[in-house]
Amino acid sequence: MTSERKIFYGWRIVVGAFFLNFAGIGIIMNTMGVFIKPVTESLGFTRGGFTLYFTIAALSMMVMAPVMGKLLERYNIRLIMTVCTAMMATSFALFSQCRTLTQFYIVAVFLGIGSAGSHIIPVSMMITNWFIDKRGLAMGIVFAATGVGGMIFNPLANWIILNYSWQAAFLTFGLVIGLASIPTALFIVRAKPADMGLLPYGGEAALTRQSAAEQGGLTATKAFRTGAFWLLALIILLIAVANMGVLHHIVPYLTDLGFSSTTATTLMSLHMAMLIFGKVLAGSLADRLGLLKSYLMLMVGLMVSIALLYGSQWMWVAVVFNILFGFSIAVRTVLPPLMTARVLGQKHFAVIYGFLNIFTTLGTAVGVPLSGFIYDATKSYYLAFALYIGLCLITTAAGIAVLTRSGKK
Repeated sequence: MTSERKIFYGWRIVVGAFFLNFAGIGIIMNTMGVFIKPVTESLGFTRGGFTLYFTIAALSMMVMAPVMGKLLERYNIRLIMTVCTAMMATSFALFSQCRTLTQFYIVAVFLGIGSAGSHIIPVSMMITNWFIDKRGLAMGIVFAATGVGGMIFNPLANWIILNYSWQAAFLTFGLVIGLASIPTALFIVRAKPADMGLLPYGGEAALTRQSAAEQGGLTATKAFRTGAFWLLALIILLIAVANMGVLHHIVPYLTDLGFSSTTATTLMSLHMAMLIFGKVLAGSLADRLGLLKSYLMLMVGLMVSIALLYGSQWMWVAVVFNILFGFSIAVRTVLPPLMTARVLGQKHFAVIYGFLNIFTTLGTAVGVPLSGFIYDATKSYYLAFALYIGLCLITTAAGIAVLTRSGKK
């Protein structure tokens, strides 16, 4: 095998993975907040009841995550991902035809199944397999796509809703998701460099430097018996609850404070622009400073940003919040796969991270409607914000424990 090529194919994997995250997370997940008020006011739903569709999609994705991890390791990755991306795009477009909560919930099941094999798990697996050197940077670039998607499509969704309807926005975005993800799955993705007679980025020298523990790693069965696995699971779960509990309620919260929907979505776009920068920087920092230091930096930023929401009735505070929050939430997507590979190794990475992704989706399933139900009960998001700051404190302690215990800093 050789790693000598004019353009290393791994960078094409990065481009393809960028489009997968752009569609599956940047559009589907990061624009949800724009739809909450228009849909609930149009169809008479409560915010908690409507956002439960996201919970159902997340739970469906959670159930399928370990199955997808095994399928992606054992079978043709392009075939599996083509089916999944087509299902994901079609399901999102079908939201445009839903008129009852039951219909939203049924479509959400298929959205979750398709999503499980379209972005987080296969993207994390491919980047981990294709890169040893520059792995953090590559991971940061592909997850920066989520910010690009949100930055572009939040204001676009608002414009389509104001000028046409929320149904038109769902249908348009479903088409875009299909165009961005299905050709990528068909023509670009490859599971690992060995499939093309290549070595990971960095070649033999990088393989020599890579620790024996990481090159080999634990089997999935052994990993599930370790404290490190369950600490990673706790970290991933609580970060997802806090992140998603805030993220998808930013637009309704700011409009509740008196901002127009246009101003709120513009601020959301600022947040997404910072997310792009933050994820690339977070990956680079992980390569340069180590995982522990970069993790602590992002967790402190996340807690401070959530606290700023209490003063976001002032424009300058709202701006600072969106900048800092956009930068800090890279801790949810960029660092967990890097921490998993470092602590548990690469032997069964797809299966192990597939199981860990259960906790990502569980946190998403809890966080989004939790904020909605707290708002429905108290007519305020303040209690939710306090809860999420507390969860971040617990998560910070767990991160210190797992990274210190592993001896990887």
